[in-house]
Amino acid sequence: MDDQNGTIYTSDGGETNIIEVSTNQEPYEGMLFESEDAARVFYDDFASCVGFLTRVLSSRKSERDGSIISRGLGCRWVSDNGRKVMQECGQREFCTAMVLLRQEKPGSWVIKKFLKDHKFKEIRYITSRK
Repeated sequence: MDDQNGTIYTSDGGETNIIEVSTNQEPYEGMLFESEDAARVFYDDFASCVGFLTRVLSSRKSERDGSIISRGLGCRWVSDNGRKVMQECGQREFCTAMVLLRQEKPGSWVIKKFLKDHKFKEIRYITSRK
Protein backbone atom coordinates (compact mmCIF):
# COMPACT_ATOMS: atom_id res chain seq x y z
CA MET A 1 0.00 0.00 0.00
CA ASP A 2 1.23 3.51 -0.78
CA ASP A 3 0.24 6.42 1.46
CA GLN A 4 0.88 9.03 -1.31
CA ASN A 5 3.83 10.46 0.68
CA GLY A 6 6.52 8.17 -0.73
CA THR A 7 6.21 5.55 2.00
CA ILE A 8 5.41 2.04 0.88
CA TYR A 9 4.06 -0.47 3.39
CA THR A 10 4.30 -4.14 2.53
CA SER A 11 3.46 -7.28 4.41
CA ASP A 12 5.57 -10.42 4.16
CA GLY A 13 4.61 -13.32 6.38
CA GLY A 14 2.72 -11.13 8.84
CA GLU A 15 5.59 -8.68 9.26
CA THR A 16 5.15 -5.12 7.97
CA ASN A 17 8.05 -3.51 6.09
CA ILE A 18 8.33 0.23 5.55
CA ILE A 19 10.30 1.58 2.62
CA GLU A 20 10.90 5.26 1.88
CA VAL A 21 11.05 6.03 -1.85
CA SER A 22 10.13 8.92 -4.07
CA THR A 23 6.90 8.15 -5.92
CA ASN A 24 8.37 9.56 -9.14
CA GLN A 25 11.72 7.77 -8.87
CA GLU A 26 12.68 5.69 -11.91
CA PRO A 27 13.84 2.11 -11.30
CA TYR A 28 17.51 1.36 -11.91
CA GLU A 29 19.69 -1.74 -12.04
CA GLY A 30 21.06 -2.52 -8.58
CA MET A 31 18.11 -0.92 -6.74
CA LEU A 32 17.45 -2.91 -3.53
CA PHE A 33 14.18 -3.84 -1.83
CA GLU A 34 13.34 -5.67 1.39
CA SER A 35 10.86 -8.00 -0.31
CA GLU A 36 9.40 -8.98 -3.66
CA ASP A 37 6.15 -7.27 -2.61
CA ALA A 38 7.98 -3.99 -2.00
CA ALA A 39 9.62 -4.18 -5.44
CA ARG A 40 6.30 -4.97 -7.13
CA VAL A 41 4.50 -2.13 -5.37
CA PHE A 42 7.29 0.26 -6.37
CA TYR A 43 7.21 -0.83 -10.05
CA ASP A 44 3.40 -0.72 -10.15
CA ASP A 45 3.48 2.83 -8.75
CA PHE A 46 6.14 3.84 -11.28
CA ALA A 47 4.09 2.31 -14.11
CA SER A 48 0.99 4.13 -12.92
CA CYS A 49 2.83 7.48 -12.95
CA VAL A 50 4.20 6.83 -16.45
CA GLY A 51 0.83 5.61 -17.73
CA PHE A 52 0.92 1.85 -18.15
CA LEU A 53 -0.18 -1.27 -16.31
CA THR A 54 2.07 -4.20 -15.44
CA ARG A 55 1.88 -7.96 -15.78
CA VAL A 56 4.02 -10.88 -14.64
CA LEU A 57 6.28 -11.95 -17.51
CA SER A 58 8.13 -14.74 -15.76
CA SER A 59 8.97 -16.26 -12.42
CA ARG A 60 11.49 -18.77 -11.22
CA LYS A 61 11.21 -20.95 -8.14
CA SER A 62 13.95 -22.34 -5.94
CA GLU A 63 14.53 -26.05 -6.45
CA ARG A 64 15.32 -26.33 -2.75
CA ASP A 65 12.14 -24.94 -1.15
CA GLY A 66 9.87 -23.84 -4.01
CA SER A 67 9.97 -20.15 -3.09
CA ILE A 68 10.05 -17.47 -5.81
CA ILE A 69 13.65 -16.35 -6.44
CA SER A 70 13.19 -14.33 -9.64
CA ARG A 71 10.32 -12.38 -11.16
CA GLY A 72 10.01 -10.49 -14.44
CA LEU A 73 7.42 -7.69 -14.61
CA GLY A 74 6.57 -5.84 -17.78
CA CYS A 75 4.27 -3.51 -19.61
CA ARG A 76 0.78 -4.92 -20.17
CA TRP A 77 0.15 -2.98 -23.38
CA VAL A 78 0.13 -4.48 -26.88
CA SER A 79 0.35 -2.91 -30.32
CA ASP A 80 -2.67 -1.52 -32.11
CA ASN A 81 -2.32 -4.36 -34.59
CA GLY A 82 -2.04 -6.91 -31.77
CA ARG A 83 -5.22 -8.71 -32.72
CA LYS A 84 -4.25 -8.78 -36.41
CA VAL A 85 -0.81 -10.24 -35.57
CA MET A 86 -2.45 -12.78 -33.26
CA GLN A 87 -4.78 -13.91 -36.05
CA GLU A 88 -2.05 -14.09 -38.70
CA CYS A 89 0.79 -15.79 -36.85
CA GLY A 90 -0.67 -16.91 -33.53
CA GLN A 91 1.32 -14.37 -31.48
CA ARG A 92 0.80 -10.90 -30.10
CA GLU A 93 3.53 -8.30 -30.22
CA PHE A 94 4.02 -7.25 -26.63
CA CYS A 95 5.79 -4.16 -25.36
CA THR A 96 9.39 -4.74 -24.27
CA ALA A 97 9.45 -2.37 -21.25
CA MET A 98 10.22 -4.50 -18.19
CA VAL A 99 12.06 -5.04 -14.92
CA LEU A 100 13.75 -8.26 -13.75
CA LEU A 101 13.83 -8.81 -9.99
CA ARG A 102 16.05 -11.37 -8.26
CA GLN A 103 16.30 -12.44 -4.66
CA GLU A 104 19.94 -12.15 -3.62
CA LYS A 105 19.35 -13.50 -0.10
CA PRO A 106 16.31 -13.72 2.18
CA GLY A 107 14.99 -10.20 2.69
CA SER A 108 16.97 -8.71 -0.21
CA TRP A 109 15.59 -8.28 -3.74
CA VAL A 110 17.48 -6.40 -6.45
CA ILE A 111 16.63 -5.07 -9.90
CA LYS A 112 18.91 -6.98 -12.28
CA LYS A 113 17.53 -5.56 -15.53
CA PHE A 114 15.45 -2.51 -16.39
CA LEU A 115 14.19 -1.70 -19.89
CA LYS A 116 12.51 1.70 -19.92
CA ASP A 117 11.60 2.21 -23.57
CA HIS A 118 8.26 1.01 -24.83
CA LYS A 119 8.20 -0.89 -28.12
CA PHE A 120 5.21 0.94 -29.56
CA LYS A 121 4.65 4.65 -30.05
CA GLU A 122 0.89 4.28 -29.94
CA ILE A 123 -0.21 1.73 -27.38
CA ARG A 124 -3.55 0.62 -26.07
CA TYR A 125 -4.70 -1.84 -23.47
CA ILE A 126 -6.53 -4.98 -24.57
CA THR A 127 -8.72 -6.33 -21.78
CA SER A 128 -8.76 -10.02 -21.07
CA ARG A 129 -11.59 -11.99 -22.57
CA LYS A 130 -14.08 -13.83 -20.40
